Amino acid sequence: MEEAIDWSTTRGVAAPYYALLYLPSGLAQGFCNVCLSYVLGHAGVTYPAIAGIISLSLLPSTLSFLAGPLVDVSLRPKLIFLICVVALAGALVGYAVTPDDAAHLPLLAALTLTANIAGAVGVVSVTSVMAQTTPPEKRPPVAGWRQVANYGGGALGGGLSLWLVSHAGGVKTAALTLAVICLLTGAPILRARTLRLEVAVDLGARVLILSRDLWAFAKSRIGVLVILLNVLPAALLASPPLLSASSDAWRVSADMVALSLGTLSGIIVIPGCLMGAWLSSRLPKRTLYVGAAVAYEAVLAIMAIGPHTPLAFVAGVLAASFFNGVANTVLVSITYEAIDPINAGTLTSVLSSLSNLPLLLMTLVLGKVAVHGGADGILIAESGIGVAAMAVFVAIATVWRPARGAEAIAALAA
Repeated sequence: MEEAIDWSTTRGVAAPYYALLYLPSGLAQGFCNVCLSYVLGHAGVTYPAIAGIISLSLLPSTLSFLAGPLVDVSLRPKLIFLICVVALAGALVGYAVTPDDAAHLPLLAALTLTANIAGAVGVVSVTSVMAQTTPPEKRPPVAGWRQVANYGGGALGGGLSLWLVSHAGGVKTAALTLAVICLLTGAPILRARTLRLEVAVDLGARVLILSRDLWAFAKSRIGVLVILLNVLPAALLASPPLLSASSDAWRVSADMVALSLGTLSGIIVIPGCLMGAWLSSRLPKRTLYVGAAVAYEAVLAIMAIGPHTPLAFVAGVLAASFFNGVANTVLVSITYEAIDPINAGTLTSVLSSLSNLPLLLMTLVLGKVAVHGGADGILIAESGIGVAAMAVFVAIATVWRPARGAEAIAALAA
């Protein structure tokens, strides 16, 4: 389809602005998971009730694959995004005027669900806008800034709002401040001018076209390889968060654990994301992803077999965060390269949902390993599984070569 697209009819958004456009979803989750849970806990709300609120904040992103087709068949992702931003800001205003106590939990739960549905659908909409305004070769920088927003949005939404709660007027100030930020971050989308896609007007026909395109993608070589990269367990950053329970093995203080696993990791991952985007524009992406993932797994192995000192702990955690940022940005770049303007929302949301599965399974596996293997066992297990996963991918990609001869014959026949 891309050969028929006249990109000169579109007007895109500069890549760094996508960090703003993808930010509202992270702000919503950060506010709910960090700030709201803190406030409810200090208001005497029970832990099960707080856990229920947090689970509602995570549910929409897990089910985002349902939003993709809705965005794609509408063909108006820019308008959908603006609606989502306004809805998210409205939910935050709702938090500001709702008492934070057990009696109002049903309303708080409804606001949480609304805010995070708006955030999840907004992410899908932004991706569709990007696919309709940005040629594939210019998408790697967008992937980098998207990952910056992914990693930084939750930290900003949680950290800033919690600071405002503690120092500047409570939940009302925090929620209203985030509402204003959400509205401002949506402003760059106003510049975008998307494609005028020539597709069937009938909704049923649109769904049929979308289904046909997705099936063609899923059975193609490129499609299978992209799906494999999203579901294979590599560069997951599953081990480092679990090390806080075993930090005594490196003789690391609680403050240093919090600093290295929190603030410092959040800072170092940003240049990792931007490095991944820069490299994706210059090197073969699948090869680059395998290299970055193996580098990440090597860091974990070195942490396990190397000296167990505070310096080694901090260096290992930060190196793992950096290579995780590189690898995951390259993975997003690979996904962006494979999408077209009609199926962008559906394909990216389905792959995003699939990519959450290996992290969930790896966390469960490492929990079992920790019982007998401790911190070193956790690191070795994730490292070994990740390297094995990349070996499987390389083997499949090597054996399943493109049929160049058949393509050449077809080209001559044409």
